[in-house]
Amino acid sequence: MAESRSSAASGEVSLGRVMVFNWLLLAVLTGLGWWGYSGFHALSVFIGGAIANLSFLFLKRDLIRLLAGPLEAVKPLFFMRYYLRLFVVVGVLFLLVRYQLVHTLALLVGLSTVLLSIGLAVMVAAKSIYSTK
Repeated sequence: MAESRSSAASGEVSLGRVMVFNWLLLAVLTGLGWWGYSGFHALSVFIGGAIANLSFLFLKRDLIRLLAGPLEAVKPLFFMRYYLRLFVVVGVLFLLVRYQLVHTLALLVGLSTVLLSIGLAVMVAAKSIYSTK
């Protein structure tokens, strides 16, 4: 029982680290977009990153709720929220691209911040695991 608590706490720290990396990477990429291109590109990167980061934040919250309770009782609610969130994100992205409110490639750079942050967190964790051995 204590082992599952420590692994859950470890997972929480890892997810917290990913969230920090998400927002830091978004700030860096937004700054680079503004410095290297334009305010429109920077805003597009920021919008994409904010959408991805907020979606990841809500997914994290829902997964923690899912794993904390009886699985069969909360599983349907989890999937309903997951697909509702996916539908909203797709709708917002469609409207942004359809009405050309953002630069599409810059938006994709912003959307990739979560993936890059997860990769960065995995590399940091792997380095700490393998450097102690």
